[in-house]
Amino acid sequence: MALQDFYKGKAALITGASSGIGKDLAILWASWGCKVALAARRKELLEETAAECRSFGVDAIAVSADVADRAAMERIRDELLARWGFVDLIIGNAGVGGLNPGPIFDLDIHRRTVEINLIGLANTVVPFIPSMIERRSGVLVGVSSLAAFRGLPKAGSYSSTKAAQGRLMESLRVDLRQHGVHAMCIHPGFVETPMTDHDDFRMPFMVPVRKSSILISKAIARKKRVYLYPWPMKILTGINRMLPCWLYDRLVPKLSGQKSDIKPKML
Repeated sequence: MALQDFYKGKAALITGASSGIGKDLAILWASWGCKVALAARRKELLEETAAECRSFGVDAIAVSADVADRAAMERIRDELLARWGFVDLIIGNAGVGGLNPGPIFDLDIHRRTVEINLIGLANTVVPFIPSMIERRSGVLVGVSSLAAFRGLPKAGSYSSTKAAQGRLMESLRVDLRQHGVHAMCIHPGFVETPMTDHDDFRMPFMVPVRKSSILISKAIARKKRVYLYPWPMKILTGINRMLPCWLYDRLVPKLSGQKSDIKPKML
């Protein structure tokens, strides 16, 4: 079966769809005949992308919401089920990056990162679980990061929330498997998006956003449980995970190329 055939006729909710990975996934899937709901806080950008998606002859709607707002995400669930009857794919892509150096750790940045990356992912996927169980069908996708596998320098907030995303989706996968619902976690490396448009540290093996969308689409269609990309960064991540702590602590900060004057900030 051709990749696009998997998506044709399906309905998907994609959060973080106003830019980057989420936006490109929406456009790509719409071109393949998938109905799409685009969710993010920036309604004007969403409307532009939804219009582009509709140009392919599919239903596409823009829904403005903060994923950290449980009630707002439940309203989106109600709206989509009323409109389409069922949503096949839930892509929890909304998230923030950021830097939070230990010596000047900012708890406000940490709290907001947790609210968006972790609570926001749960708010996105959990409301759709009952309808998926009822139909014994559906795919829940969490978009995490390769930063999930070890605590990266000056990234305590980001790495910890990305790690937690992976454990959340893994637990859901184990629990929902018997109900015909598939949960999975995607761990991208560096992708050419507004989030990576800075020079605070090195970002090797950068992936163009459309290539990223194709890789994610293949992983979802094949119902991977966990998917890491690109392959050079997957290998480096594997090596990182095997390094003893004494070596990791000395080596990784030097290799990261981080600036010495980094202040806490969200990206």
